[in-house]
Amino acid sequence: MTEQTNLSKVLAIHEFLLLSNPYCYFELAYTRTTEWMVWICTKPHEVDPNRKVLLRGQGSTPEEACENALNNYDQEQTP
Repeated sequence: MTEQTNLSKVLAIHEFLLLSNPYCYFELAYTRTTEWMVWICTKPHEVDPNRKVLLRGQGSTPEEACENALNNYDQEQTP
């Protein structure tokens, strides 16, 4: 059995969040200044500038960005 990648884990969280919020928004992006970024928001910024960011991360690769996002997400979910 193969281990799930960090990207797969982030996508699984997004899929779960879509069950309660069909507008939940996922993005994985690259820029030269910040490298890879991933986030999940309640809605796209264009639709709701006051959206809530539910998960976010940054890294040198998509996997690093997702790992960072998962670490931040786990910390925010722990009371």
